[in-house]
Amino acid sequence: MKKISNCVIFLIIISAFLYSCKKNEPQVKTTESVNNSVATSSKTSTNDSLNGEYCFLKAENKDTTTVKIRVLSADDVRGEMVLAPWEKDGAVGTLSGKLISKNEMELLYNYMIEGNRQTETKIMKIENNKLFIKQGELVDPKNDGNLIFKNKDKATYKIVLDKITCD
Repeated sequence: MKKISNCVIFLIIISAFLYSCKKNEPQVKTTESVNNSVATSSKTSTNDSLNGEYCFLKAENKDTTTVKIRVLSADDVRGEMVLAPWEKDGAVGTLSGKLISKNEMELLYNYMIEGNRQTETKIMKIENNKLFIKQGELVDPKNDGNLIFKNKDKATYKIVLDKITCD
């Protein structure tokens, strides 16, 4: 008998907990909110945006480029990028920016090269287990080491890295 009463008490506690969690949700939805919910859920299911951690590598001869990207939200993308050309000075730095489409990011690459700190705009996209990086003419309009694309629309995806397992 004691086991049964303990089970009943346990079920009542769980039910009360679940009820209190649901209590904060609106009980009645307007037609507009229902339509928005349907539109949002169908958009999410057909246009899955990037989310999580991604790692990529390009190894050509003895030159390597590695990129690690963490998509925390549409407005918060972070990562690291290491350019390691053979027998030359490389660049090591951080990436920060946001998604500009479901699989495309605009990032600021903040890096150290030859003892100098620089920043550079990077536009990247992840598609078919590859990372594509745009290349184009860069300018430093303020002459302060902050490089931006002269014309983003003329820049093209020329650099391709393969997806690897993140450590």
